[in-house]
Amino acid sequence: MRDWDVGYHRQTAYGRGALGGGYLDWSARPAVYKNYHGLSTVALAEDIRGVHRPFFEVLFGTSGLEARPQELNAEKLGRILGLTYGITAQSGQGRDAFFYRSVPSAGALYPCELYAAVQGLPDLEDGLYHYDLARNRLVRLRPGRLLRSEKPWAAAFFVTAIFFRSSWKYRDRAYRYCLLDAGHLVENALLVLQSEGLTAQVLSRFDDEAVNAFLGLDSEREVCLAVLTVPHAETENESEALPQGPGFFELGEARHEPVQPEACRMSPSDKVPREILNAHRCTAVGAPAGASPRSRATEALRSHLEARRSVPKPGAEAVSRSLAFAETVWRRRSYRNYVSQSVSCSVWHTLWHSLSLRPVLCPPMEVLVACGDAEELPAGIYRWDAAAGAMSLVKAGDFRSASAHACLDQDWLRHALFHFAFEVPWPDVWESLGPRGYREAMLDAGRLGQRVYLASTALGLGACGIGAFYDDEVRRLFHLDDDRDVVYITASGPVKKLWK
Repeated sequence: MRDWDVGYHRQTAYGRGALGGGYLDWSARPAVYKNYHGLSTVALAEDIRGVHRPFFEVLFGTSGLEARPQELNAEKLGRILGLTYGITAQSGQGRDAFFYRSVPSAGALYPCELYAAVQGLPDLEDGLYHYDLARNRLVRLRPGRLLRSEKPWAAAFFVTAIFFRSSWKYRDRAYRYCLLDAGHLVENALLVLQSEGLTAQVLSRFDDEAVNAFLGLDSEREVCLAVLTVPHAETENESEALPQGPGFFELGEARHEPVQPEACRMSPSDKVPREILNAHRCTAVGAPAGASPRSRATEALRSHLEARRSVPKPGAEAVSRSLAFAETVWRRRSYRNYVSQSVSCSVWHTLWHSLSLRPVLCPPMEVLVACGDAEELPAGIYRWDAAAGAMSLVKAGDFRSASAHACLDQDWLRHALFHFAFEVPWPDVWESLGPRGYREAMLDAGRLGQRVYLASTALGLGACGIGAFYDDEVRRLFHLDDDRDVVYITASGPVKKLWK
């Protein structure tokens, strides 16, 4: 047996000619929204405009907000929730209506839910709340100061996934998409909080059973995948530095009764594939004692690193010229109408430099790019090191058609200028992060995908995430060893028409 194991990921790999048949059971179609009944609610403000900062000032942390910690209040909380996971537009009417949200989702199935525990806010009662995005309100699930008293937290946000919403269509592969979608939501929340002058930590390590019970969930249907904590402004400078690698979240020892666990049921026939439940249980375990997150370059990778080319960071003018942050989030869409067109150095430099996470949950994660010709960028496959601001050529040539072929023959993809592929070296993840590193790798891949979406929107480009591809073909296309996988691909480039 290998010293690393990602059995679930390999077992759910797609292979050409082996996707299997099947159909969608429309009688079991999951509900779009989660509803609680008979609980007290708090209406949220409709205004989501927020701070009028250029998007890239927020993304790159150059807005100056970081030096002036802000206090959280109910108005700001409503804006944060609305921008993080709110409804941004509607198409169609009646039963055919579709509601766009501020984050993307595989198949537009939106398995994630968002909760907030708050304490010490000047104008909102302490307690645990569910964000009812359909009605733009909070539903109070538990009253009181519920977060640990020794922590200077004003709020903790909980990102969960209801498995059946995704498995209804994607079956046992759906756990991948739940994690990627949670990553989209986590990164959006981090950036929204940053735009409001609030610093947050992402905590991906916690007692699954305790946190699910605290949220009142039926953990055979809905589970927590990530927690974000926000300190009070007056204690922010005293709080812990942002960790590189997974952070730990702990609740107090109080026991919590379920809160309408039947609300987790999205369909009368909502059986979750056993493979998903097993994968979630198997990835509950952390790293061995004393292990620390790290990346171990192979000899092949070192040869690429030796020939790296530095990519200049975007200048102040390019950063300040971008759309306002809230407008960027509001305009984000998934596009497939790409045109074969180049972009300037300034555009691709800014886009590529956007792929730098803080904090990083899975440091071994790496970024590859298959691209067409752009200004001072010949077509090829490149390895991109955002932390160092440097790229190295893996192979010259235009491989976008081959990438589209490997992505279930989605022909529109070959016109997208950039194919960002997020690669995970499993032995490094397993050694330094343990089985739970699988979740963290997928969360970080989703977070990177969200950054591609938003940066592309701010630059006037389109973007689209691709989680469905022939895994082995993609591995061969990007010249990866057998112990590495691309777990997510996000396309970006000029499009025929942008949504306004």
